Amino acid sequence: MAEVLAGLTVFGAVIAVGWVLVRFDAVPAGSDTVLTRVCFYAATPALLVTTVAQADLAAVLSRQTIVGLSAEVIGVLTAFALHYWGLRRPLAEATIGALAAGYVNAANLGIPVLIVLLGDAAAIAPVLMLQLLVLSPVAFAVLDWAEARRLPQEPEDAGAGAGGCSRLRVWIAPLRNPLLIGVLVGLLVNLAGWDMGAWLGGLVTGALDALGSLAATVMMISLGMSLAASSPRVRRRLTIAQVTRLRPGERTSAPASVAAAPATCAAPAPTAPAVTVPEDDEDRGERGAALWLTVAWKLLVVPALAVAIGLALGLRGHGLLVPVTTAALPSAQNVFMYATRYSTAKSLARDCVLLTTAGFVPVELLAAALLG
Repeated sequence: MAEVLAGLTVFGAVIAVGWVLVRFDAVPAGSDTVLTRVCFYAATPALLVTTVAQADLAAVLSRQTIVGLSAEVIGVLTAFALHYWGLRRPLAEATIGALAAGYVNAANLGIPVLIVLLGDAAAIAPVLMLQLLVLSPVAFAVLDWAEARRLPQEPEDAGAGAGGCSRLRVWIAPLRNPLLIGVLVGLLVNLAGWDMGAWLGGLVTGALDALGSLAATVMMISLGMSLAASSPRVRRRLTIAQVTRLRPGERTSAPASVAAAPATCAAPAPTAPAVTVPEDDEDRGERGAALWLTVAWKLLVVPALAVAIGLALGLRGHGLLVPVTTAALPSAQNVFMYATRYSTAKSLARDCVLLTTAGFVPVELLAAALLG
């Protein structure tokens, strides 16, 4: 318990540094986007390569892994049943709700959490592979089918071409994910028994170690920057800065942050006039019930499943704390990205990410007190 508390304190202190940097204008708001991209495309894949390449696969593919993966899969399936049959939500919304209740933030938070609290991030590799190779493609299939059923008049390749991307691009997106590539490269090196230390006189391992050492710290600083940038005061300052930078003839154009956004696989923007309507025709009561049930499922039910399965398989103490920690990780930002891509349950995904991130610390402290 004391070690976990100390680790969470360090975690919070580094996050606070990022918050202070933005809050007091030491760096511009939005810097977290750059740092996150550095981690996503360079530092974290390098860390995963070295971690998986040096891992004891017999230990990684252990009862702890079975417990963590089983809890996540069962959590996603039961959450889908709750949303679809219990709350009677449409298929697409139930899919997003299920992902929000089980698809964990394995990279941005999982890796630094496991390094700081448990000293090793190897346990996150199977979770990443499950999410990127199984959960994401299955979710895409269900969401595509639901979208085709809802809009039968649209051709199969709707959204392809200029300004969009093909369904194939959406489906193979997980295979182009740098994190998955890092895991697979590390797994290949491990299984082949290659000694990366001998490659180019140690240059390869030196570069990977240097990049990988940045991952946890930079991700924590980035999280703190993101929290500061989301405060009303900082958002107001950014809005004023954007308006003052516009020339008189541009006052009605989109904000710079929107105009500069990279092309994604989102559906084409509607041509009808923009109006504000309740998302998916949900009333406030239904949205609130779905949100809080999803948050409870993520923070309480899925970790409880990990405890139950772990105890049944004979895990105790610290051995059980590892899969419980991975199960308790907050909902991933990917869920909001999927919700945005398919224009369904966006507020549920967004709010669930925020609330489960805030609720992770007390849940982890409770788990450490009971299992540590």
